[in-house]
Amino acid sequence: MMIIGLGMQVKVLALAPDATDVAMALFSGIFNIGIGAGALVGNQVSLHWSMSMIGYVGAVPAFAALIWSIIIFRRWPVTLEEQTQ
Repeated sequence: MMIIGLGMQVKVLALAPDATDVAMALFSGIFNIGIGAGALVGNQVSLHWSMSMIGYVGAVPAFAALIWSIIIFRRWPVTLEEQTQ
């Protein structure tokens, strides 16, 4: 799972080469908000439903992110020439 985070860091640094410290600070903050939100939701699910429901509840934002990614990648496709620049 960490390879996804590393790949995203490389992409952030490539998009903001002149402001790497600010870009990485924002990336780190957003990443930590996601970790905290997941812990909060997991705690609430375990309190109000059961531990066996955590996977199902976690699948909802994962599926939403998958659909959003498909929409974004189809709307703005990246060609090989754009990736090598």
